[in-house]
Parts: sequence; structure tokens; C-alpha cells
Amino acid sequence: MTRTRWGGLLALGLLAACTPTRDEAPAQSAPAPESLRAEGFSALKDATVTLYPGHCAGVIVADGHHALTAAHCIRGEPGSRQPVVLREGQLMGGEVKVVDVLRDVAVIRLDTLAPVHPLAVASTPPTPGMELLFAGRNDRPGQPQEIELRRLGRCPSLPDVPQALFTSLRGAKGDSGAPVVDEHLRVVGLVHGGAACSIAAPTVEVSPLLDMLVAEVARPDAQQGVGGSGSAP
Repeated sequence: MTRTRWGGLLALGLLAACTPTRDEAPAQSAPAPESLRAEGFSALKDATVTLYPGHCAGVIVADGHHALTAAHCIRGEPGSRQPVVLREGQLMGGEVKVVDVLRDVAVIRLDTLAPVHPLAVASTPPTPGMELLFAGRNDRPGQPQEIELRRLGRCPSLPDVPQALFTSLRGAKGDSGAPVVDEHLRVVGLVHGGAACSIAAPTVEVSPLLDMLVAEVARPDAQQGVGGSGSAP
């Protein structure tokens, strides 16, 4: 994919955060595609977190009160504490709400609202040949990688996932749990592992569960019944 095309596509992913309100004056001129591309990359890096202590990555999603990471990165059970570190070094406390070991997806509820723009989780799966974006841990330098979803298939370490994401990303040790996003900056997968950390666990099935968790935050007096280990509903 050319840089110009990524600039235009990433612009769509930024509209939710950047659309002016009725009282705001419109911009004098549209930013150049390269500028939009840089803004999209920055938004991805800002939403990516490092689990504390720094052994894995994750991503702030949904309402900004939740983060996704790989289940194999969580060292405790649901209800245990798991802090995360933002790109600028801010430490945020969090509670593990869900650990789905069979799909390698976990959800952390942050104690406070994260001061970054959260990313949405895609409600439909990606298709082979789709061009995606990967940033890796936020405490490492470098630009996000423009990658390809090469195929969908079985991965022995993801027994409940019939269509794991086999990608062209070049990960490094500690990138587990880092997000893989589509052209609209929607999370479609989390780095699972494999040769050079190129396999991602899909996140499409966690989208309804996130909606339930977000609703809990909106109704703090409601019974806190969402969570658990094993497979997510």
C-alpha cells in the first residue's frame, strides 16, 4: 500500500476523534495525506500500552476505561491487579476482568479514564489480503509497520480459534498483546506469537463482551457479573 493511500484511509479512522462540533469553525484546508498518515500512526502509538512490569503490550479500547491484551500476558486471575504504562510514561492502575486462555484475549478495566483516544474493536473479521497496521510496544522507537493479512487458519496454541490471523508483521520479544488494526484504526487482532511474532489472535468475538463491560461502567450500581476465565461468551 502506498503512503498516500494509507493517509486517506487513516483519515477515516480519525474522523470520530477529529470531527468538529457544530460550534467549531471548519478547517481552512484539508491536511496533506502524509500528515493524516502521521496522525493515524500517532493515535495508534498513543493507544498502545505496556503492561507493568514491562513484559507485554496491550491497547486502550472502547470507552477508554478498558484495555485488551493477550491472555498469556496476564499472570493473575480475574480480579487481580494489572497496571499499564502509557506512551508518555504515565502509570495507570487496572483490574483484570476477563482472561480467555483458549482465544488468548484478556480485558483490563482501568481505574480511571485513559487520557488518550481509545480505539474501537472491529465487529467483523478481516479478510486475507487486507492491509493492516502494527505498532508494537509503545516504549520502543520506530514507526508502525504496514503489514498484510496473509491467511486465516488454525494455530495449535489457539484451540478455540478457527481463523487465527497469519500476518507479515515483524514482532519482537515483548510485543505479545500489541494491537493489529485495520485501515480505520479498529483493532482486529492481538499479537499472539509464532515465528517472529507474526500470528495474531482475532478480537472480533470480544466486541460484544466489551459492550457489556462498558455498560457496567455506565451503571456502577449494577451487579458486576461480567468476567471470568476460560472462554468468553
